[in-house]
Amino acid sequence: MPELTFSKWSSGGNTTIFLHDADAPPQGRAALARAVLDPAILGAEQAGTVSLAGRSLSMAGGEFCVNASRAFGALLALGIRAQGGPLQEEIRVSGWEGPVRLTVRGAAPRWQVAARLTLPPKTGPEMLPGLPAGARLVRLPGISHLLLPLEGAQLPPDLAGSARAALEKAALLGEAAAGVIWWRPEGSGFAMTPVVHVRDARTLVAENACGSGALALALELFARHGLAECRLAQPSGSLLQVRVGAPGADGRVEAHIDGPVTLIARGRVWLD
Repeated sequence: MPELTFSKWSSGGNTTIFLHDADAPPQGRAALARAVLDPAILGAEQAGTVSLAGRSLSMAGGEFCVNASRAFGALLALGIRAQGGPLQEEIRVSGWEGPVRLTVRGAAPRWQVAARLTLPPKTGPEMLPGLPAGARLVRLPGISHLLLPLEGAQLPPDLAGSARAALEKAALLGEAAAGVIWWRPEGSGFAMTPVVHVRDARTLVAENACGSGALALALELFARHGLAECRLAQPSGSLLQVRVGAPGADGRVEAHIDGPVTLIARGRVWLD
């Protein structure tokens, strides 16, 4: 019976379990994640394994996750008393091609963590044939998101079923990870409702927050309205602040995603 160290986090409502230094191949990591995600064990929206010494995070399906990256920054800050300002860290995350740079402010059990990413050239919204008017696809390294504006319509009653149908129509179910983001203007910002499918973890979850989905939506809002900074309300009621720059000479874009991270629990878990 494996005995594993874990910590459980909420990044603006997006609950994540980290298994610490769990030495397992990718298929084994996915199986461990499926076990701990069971509500009868620990329960969360997603899971990954972390190496504190290696400053690395591997999500269950090998996908990229902004919110888990931000939570990892809080984990690295746990027990460290920052001297003279925020803690700066650089980590490696599954699915992402380069380093993820983190700025961590605050102290246990609540932090504000910003992730800074350099996007590959030509990352931005695409049109897909056969999808509703206004739908866009944003392909990020390690995860893709289908953006569906509500434009006065109501959210579908069956979020998971509607998301699966949309992802199947867009031929995205075979990817390591893909999400559907329904979005609409709200107050001075925008509200979004994410559903994320992770192939190898065999999960399809209506998430309470999604950082990569927020980044995808921010890229769409920049393309549509020229908005360089936006506040995106998550289903949890939390806000993610996203800033995107104009492409540089090499076509790359700098993006910042900032929001709260809370430690929920830590300890050991025994798995059959």
